[in-house]
Amino acid sequence: MCSRAAILFVFAAIATVQSAECQESAIEAEGDSVTLLQMSSKVVDNVSILDGLLGMSSASVKLSSAFAEYVAMTLFVVLGCGSAMAVCKEPGWILQVALTFGLAIASLAYAVGHYSGAHINCAVTFGLVLTGQCSFAQGLLNFVAQMLGSITGAFILTGMFPEEQDKTGGLGANKVAEGWSKSNALLGEFTMTFLLMFVVLETATNPASKANRELAALAIGFAVFLAHSVLIQIDGCSINPTRSFGPALVRKLCYKKDAGSFDDMWVFWAGPLLGAFGATVVSTLLMR
Repeated sequence: MCSRAAILFVFAAIATVQSAECQESAIEAEGDSVTLLQMSSKVVDNVSILDGLLGMSSASVKLSSAFAEYVAMTLFVVLGCGSAMAVCKEPGWILQVALTFGLAIASLAYAVGHYSGAHINCAVTFGLVLTGQCSFAQGLLNFVAQMLGSITGAFILTGMFPEEQDKTGGLGANKVAEGWSKSNALLGEFTMTFLLMFVVLETATNPASKANRELAALAIGFAVFLAHSVLIQIDGCSINPTRSFGPALVRKLCYKKDAGSFDDMWVFWAGPLLGAFGATVVSTLLMR
């Protein structure tokens, strides 16, 4: 039943976006687009967190950007969580899953960066809104698309893996492992998301790194790989609230063993969002 729901969900999402795109095509987009890999043409002067929050009216909202985020997040969940579902607890599994998440983010960033900036993470979107790289309205639209993509990806995985073949036991959903406390996981999520957001800001948006802009996606993929290498054993590694939400929700809806799907969810929102905020503060201070 869940596999059929996944197919219907994907078609409904695509139909909705295509309908919206038809309306958007009559309007010529002007102003700044949400950028991550294309920041080489944009110089940010006196970046201000307050300006990022309030300066939302000057940037256009692009539905194509949101659709790119939806597609990328769907594939990211399928690749990353799917890898964990296939090999969890097997010899060398942590290295494989960490590499899969890192390579997935790098590949998808190159694939959709010219459409949306390839946030593929609401914590990254949050940080880019704070620094003024993304308007509040575009950020909100991207967030909705990312959430829908995460849910779609998780539904697709239910069609690929029968529950009894899922070696994670829960669609790769995050949870604090036995032997670790929620405060351990919270600190880890904060620190590793700080790393990711700091790498994003310094390689993809800082004017001083313009000469190396083409390598930004690779550096960001490395950061995701490193974070997973540290955190998988602790909590499965989120550093991405939207990636955590979809599998948890679909597990709750479709799995027989769904207990505890949302028990630790606050950790995987608070840690990454606080980490992204901290990185924007540090990066802003360094660029002054």
